[in-house]
Amino acid sequence: MGWFSVLLLSLLFLGVVGGVVTVLCFSTAKPIIHTLLLDADGTLFDFDRAEQTALQVAFTAMGYPYTEETLPLYHEKNQACWKRLEQGEITRDELKVLRFRDTFQALGIEGDPEGIVPVYEGALGQCGFLYDGVVEAVMSLSKKYKLILVTNGIKAVQEPRLYQTPIPEYLDGIYISEDVGYAKPSPKFFDRVFADFPKLKRSQTMIVGDSLSGDIAGGINARIRTCWVNRNGDPRPEGLSIDLEVDDIKHLERALQ
Repeated sequence: MGWFSVLLLSLLFLGVVGGVVTVLCFSTAKPIIHTLLLDADGTLFDFDRAEQTALQVAFTAMGYPYTEETLPLYHEKNQACWKRLEQGEITRDELKVLRFRDTFQALGIEGDPEGIVPVYEGALGQCGFLYDGVVEAVMSLSKKYKLILVTNGIKAVQEPRLYQTPIPEYLDGIYISEDVGYAKPSPKFFDRVFADFPKLKRSQTMIVGDSLSGDIAGGINARIRTCWVNRNGDPRPEGLSIDLEVDDIKHLERALQ
């Protein structure tokens, strides 16, 4: 075989190898993200702490006994109601009362489930407890990404909690399901965001949240990228497309690089 043939075969070989490397690089490259849709409770806000504080205040104010059983039972009933709301089985107003009615029944309390609602919501609205490092993380992220808050929370609760913090000054938009008319994971919730920001591209947008049923499922429904904030180190569920996973929003910026 002449030197020209050897040279030609070598070039062809290098071309094939180079092509394989290029394909591998492109296949493992992270998607370009320009916009982050940030969930509120469980992502930015320590809702467990807020819930415990507000519940104890409300029960005490209404004269109901508050024991070690109260919080876990309420939490269970509340979570069940929110899932029913996400599935469109109950309305937001029904949720507000039903979670307390179910809790009172479980605790054997002859209480007023409608009367405690404004007391609890008023107390909860004063509990703007952010996780450590959230303000710094959001401030840093805002320098690289468009940040939009997306929450299923109750407006009368979310707004006062949010504006107790510096977070709004770093946001490009705030979307509360009560205002939107639809709750996550409905694609119609996200359609409203994209309608208001027509230049946003779904392929360059990622939702960041702790709820698999609301945030991650919502992101999938909306055809955008998803990032699961898995604070408890729970096993990743099978059959659910999660593009990124972090244990704290403080680590999101590095994970996106």
